[in-house]
Amino acid sequence: MADHNDDRINRREALALGGKALTVLTVVGCGGTIEGLTDVPSEGGVLRLAFADHPDLGKAGGSAIVRADGKGKPILVRETDGAYLALSLKCTHLGCTVKVDETAGELACPCHGSRFSLGGEVQEGPAKEPLARYTTNVEGDAVLVSLA
Repeated sequence: MADHNDDRINRREALALGGKALTVLTVVGCGGTIEGLTDVPSEGGVLRLAFADHPDLGKAGGSAIVRADGKGKPILVRETDGAYLALSLKCTHLGCTVKVDETAGELACPCHGSRFSLGGEVQEGPAKEPLARYTTNVEGDAVLVSLA
């Protein structure tokens, strides 16, 4: 007769638990909150980031992290020498959300360790491709980011 107080588990149970733990780690590793993330509505495939709503964009080296229509991966928009750069924060390795580390001057993927420059170029793999870029324009009092 089996002892109901026995804390041991069989191999099949261990593998099942391991798979569930891995799933939880993957979800947590790719999720989490992003400080300063702002959801911005898109109009005709364009995000309009008014300087009044995103004052850091009006400063040299300033940035904003936005997400189109409250879904999808965040986008980093940065002022660089009077121009604006918009990068997807979706890692090109397996799609995890890349974290912005302005202090270190890099973008880092928490899932598998890929590192990108603030311009989106791969600095360290396993990612092989740079982060996707979006076209930007300044129109009046706003930066426009084309999602197409």
